[in-house]
Amino acid sequence: MLFVLWYKFDPEHTERVRELWKHFKFPESVKVIGRYVLIGRHMSVAIFDAPDEASLLKITGPFSSFGVAHIAPAMPLEEANQVTW
Repeated sequence: MLFVLWYKFDPEHTERVRELWKHFKFPESVKVIGRYVLIGRHMSVAIFDAPDEASLLKITGPFSSFGVAHIAPAMPLEEANQVTW
């Protein structure tokens, strides 16, 4: 399933978060589509495909001491437009 993760970190933890990003490895079962930093916002965004909730915990756990992770399931707009709401 496709997910969007946005992670808001505390400014005082910027260097620690940057070090985690440099060395962080997503679980093998996760396909990363893109990772981004929102300039001037102390936020990052990742878009990825993950098979289960356990994968989500493996991704957010290492960062939990430095900020708050938010995850939402996502679907391409073209697909969503074909769904009856």
